[in-house]
Amino acid sequence: MGPERARERRYAEALGALVGALDTGEVSRRLLAGALRLAQARAGEVVLRDAAGAERIAAVRGRTAGKLRDARADWVVALRAKRRALGELRLRGVRARSDSRRAVTALAAAGARALEGAAAHEAALLRAERDPLTGLANHGRLWVALEHEAARAERYGRAVSVVMLDLDGFKAFNDRHGHLAGDEALARAAALVRERSRASDTAARYGGDEFALVLPETARAGALAVAEKIRASIEGLRIGAGGVTVSAGVATAPDDGRGAADLVRAADLRLYAAKAGGGNRVAELG
Repeated sequence: MGPERARERRYAEALGALVGALDTGEVSRRLLAGALRLAQARAGEVVLRDAAGAERIAAVRGRTAGKLRDARADWVVALRAKRRALGELRLRGVRARSDSRRAVTALAAAGARALEGAAAHEAALLRAERDPLTGLANHGRLWVALEHEAARAERYGRAVSVVMLDLDGFKAFNDRHGHLAGDEALARAAALVRERSRASDTAARYGGDEFALVLPETARAGALAVAEKIRASIEGLRIGAGGVTVSAGVATAPDDGRGAADLVRAADLRLYAAKAGGGNRVAELG
């Protein structure tokens, strides 16, 4: 097989590999693998840029130590889709002839289209898992996360905690200040729930004026501290002429149960106890 025919075959294989990849990470890895073969390069990376121009390395392969890592890329190919710059494909230690660059450029163009499609797919999945008003995870996503973390905690003997939170007297707040103010209160309370939790936690709108947190690797004392921080923050909220407070209940595996349903049930019971005690408090027992 001649070099031209071999290059065509490698290009077709690389192009075919892009089909079916539905997340940007996988598209980037497949694009880079194909480009390295076409260019007979020893190393490379796919660098993506966000709307603000910040770069992140989405895929890297090959020798990255020593001089090769620090050297300028031999070939840099822009990744553009619909005139929008997505990033660059950078190849180092290229050994192929210069006429192979056309194939790499064509593959990069196909890769950019695949990246755009994968990004749209990821955004759609994210929207499907998010509550539109608050931006928190929705009820379904919460249960997926909780079941996963509860199973993981039991398998490895780790702690996991659940915090259930409910705004106090929210119906009366809506009646007094109107539903627009109620929506603002929910959105701003949700922002505080998200800000007071870690990236590894799942913060969700459980329904209505109720929120929930799944806290992996968190024992009871840590969960109570998180719940108290959220309570104190929401107590300071002012929406127009009004304000809201929140009550919370905390449950921790394995002491309060091992399964997702048991933990939610235990946290709910404590939430009701906090409400019965006058609200604007965190209940550990009840």
